[in-house]
Amino acid sequence: MTKQRLTIISLVSILIFGLLLSGKLLYENKWLEGSLIKESQQISGVISAEILNRQGASEMLVNTGQVSNLQTICTQLKTISGARPIRLADQRTPELEEIFQQMQFAIQEGMAMGNFTQMEETLTTQAGQAGVIMSLAMDNEAIYLVLTKGENQLVSVIERHGQGIFLPSVGGDYKTMNQ
Repeated sequence: MTKQRLTIISLVSILIFGLLLSGKLLYENKWLEGSLIKESQQISGVISAEILNRQGASEMLVNTGQVSNLQTICTQLKTISGARPIRLADQRTPELEEIFQQMQFAIQEGMAMGNFTQMEETLTTQAGQAGVIMSLAMDNEAIYLVLTKGENQLVSVIERHGQGIFLPSVGGDYKTMNQ
């Protein structure tokens, strides 16, 4: 009699565990992700957001429109993303990418040496020479850079301490290129 009871109790326990695990996975994958995406789309400057799973890692891909205050957008995205890293996708052009690459020297030097005022002056000069409108902000965690030329825009969050919250930003064709 006790052997039958143990078998029944074991089967019921396995069944309950399976149901609870399935419910948790369903909650995380459907309801939580849907709510996260819906909340992110309420942020001004965000066109769409989705959760991508690449090589066993999950990331939140956020497609941006015309961004006016990247720092505020990033603060709001960090609040709703949970533990997922965030990757911003923008409407960049090869010209904006080239300007951004040229700016990397001043950005990295500013971060390494702490001379942020000189970094800002250099970046302003480079943007002006290239005919690009630049928006630059920073806090203790990151430098927020937006380069705009016409309808095109490159957005970048350069983390100061390598927290891994923001992944390198990409062009809007990122999802189709990397499927």
